[in-house]
Amino acid sequence: MNTDERRAKIIELLRSEKRPFSGSELAGFFQVTRQVIVQDIAILRAAGNDIIATSQGYMMKQPYEFCSKKIAVCHAEEKTREELLTFVECGCKVIDVIVEHPLYGELRGMLMLQDSGDVEEFIKKVEKSNATLLSRLTRGVHLHTVEALNEDSIKKAEELLREKGVLLE
Repeated sequence: MNTDERRAKIIELLRSEKRPFSGSELAGFFQVTRQVIVQDIAILRAAGNDIIATSQGYMMKQPYEFCSKKIAVCHAEEKTREELLTFVECGCKVIDVIVEHPLYGELRGMLMLQDSGDVEEFIKKVEKSNATLLSRLTRGVHLHTVEALNEDSIKKAEELLREKGVLLE
């Protein structure tokens, strides 16, 4: 399989499934190195393909068919799991996390968390990698873009976060 064929197959695979694929998973599938996949993804993006990188891997950006809202929160790092579970248990998908950096402006990390399994996997990755959460840069203040099938799910999440004392209003 040549380079163009592999890139076409990557697009076909990402379009056919809604789940993310890790770089290592794609590398194994196409029997190339992870670095080759990273380069392929960069070239495919430059060609106009809406590929996003999430904490779980690469996926095609989905068209917005849902209600969407940015929600401001503030909490200690220990409450991250609880906060994220609150969103997904109310039927919200957590698209990203956004912080306002004094030097760089808006910094965004793609999350794409839609159920408790995704949240638990994200928390495990944080713990295993000793990575710093973006919210540490802003003393816990951050935004999440969330999506849901209806506004009631988002309102329920906001209500619970308010009760937990983490919703910024």
